[in-house]
Amino acid sequence: MKKRTYRTITGRHLDLGGLPDVERNFLGTVQERYEGAPEWSAFGRWWPAEIKEAALAESSVAYRICQDLEARLGIAQGKVAAPDYRDYLADLIEARYGSRYRFCKETGIDPGHLSRVFASRSELSLQSLQRILDALHAALVIQPEEDLADRVSPERAVRDLAGAAY
Repeated sequence: MKKRTYRTITGRHLDLGGLPDVERNFLGTVQERYEGAPEWSAFGRWWPAEIKEAALAESSVAYRICQDLEARLGIAQGKVAAPDYRDYLADLIEARYGSRYRFCKETGIDPGHLSRVFASRSELSLQSLQRILDALHAALVIQPEEDLADRVSPERAVRDLAGAAY
């Protein structure tokens, strides 16, 4: 049996298999709304109010999916920049270490420098980037822009949600 997951823009797989009914039903409503190709800011106003009404936490899978869907709409509608390497690193750090603080503490990476990098006030040297990638057991991949365009598209999200078979 295929594991039911939703893949975010940055490649994180969110497990949909064990969701409580309230969250699964909520995602069904989100999918219906999203398939109507809403305007980015309207969707961005709608889903947080719905999350609150459904009493779902910010740590819930539904919350993360809604954030991802909003970002995809913003990118497609030219309102938001596509993710860059910082977004991918931040997501990997959160997924593998739980927090940037824990990551820096366990790897010896300077937290101040990492903070400046994530705030776009500094860049990583190739050596620093390689050290971070090694700690995350990750690799740098160069790919054509059209591959990225498909991965961040709203249509891809609709296919992923539909494939989850609520």
